[in-house]
Amino acid sequence: MDIKRALPHPQLRGVLRAFEERRVELGSAVLAWPVAARPHQILIVHLADPYRVRIDGGRANATPDTSIVGPQTYRRAHVCLSGSIHVFSILFQPAGLNRLAGIDMASLVNQDPAASDVLGKSATAVGDAVRLAPDFDLRVAAVERWVETMLEKRGPDCAIGVASRRMIAVRDRSRIGDLVANSGLSPSQFQRRFATQVGMTPKLFARTIWFDRALIARRDAPHRTWTDIAHELGYFDQAHFIHECRVFAGLPPTGLVGDWDNIFFPGG
Repeated sequence: MDIKRALPHPQLRGVLRAFEERRVELGSAVLAWPVAARPHQILIVHLADPYRVRIDGGRANATPDTSIVGPQTYRRAHVCLSGSIHVFSILFQPAGLNRLAGIDMASLVNQDPAASDVLGKSATAVGDAVRLAPDFDLRVAAVERWVETMLEKRGPDCAIGVASRRMIAVRDRSRIGDLVANSGLSPSQFQRRFATQVGMTPKLFARTIWFDRALIARRDAPHRTWTDIAHELGYFDQAHFIHECRVFAGLPPTGLVGDWDNIFFPGG
């Protein structure tokens, strides 16, 4: 699979985390993987055959040509690829979509609607701009122009944006109490605004971040034991990690085999 990645312009990194493009010819072969709980917000533009996705074990249906995938709190979807795959993805910062479009992010948790249902005509504009651009670099440039235009109508960065980006970026576990103290908000204001701008409570958001990192660590070093990974990431003990695995993946760590080996991690 051909994979291209890029970081956004520094002035846009309060809203955007990364760009990614994947391309592969599968023909009649099928590549499938489950989607565990994860904190990401992604706008996906298909440039060739769309993915097919089974939701909660149901029938596999084609995804929209341009869609938004919100944060996931459990293993909800199973993705299936075949044919000609060429997809461009925009990975947002945790409060990025809220700042860009002013939507209550709780409405996108465990959802993957057509982008036009969320962003209206603006979604058509960015989708068309991406498809008309002849290469990855120009697709990135087109999205950055779109974001700059959208931001002209929005307010400045805020305490929740700063706090949520820190939770994603740092390798140690940020203490939520410290984030609240540095935000200038009361604990209740912080909790309420975080849920609106990010989609989840700070505690649940942090849990999905660390579980996502555990899966990435295993993907990057499949010889490592889950015990070693759980210890490195600061889980209390093995029982704690097993509990989180059942909540966020629906299986114990020993069950994460087969299609789980195929998982694609945004930006990872």
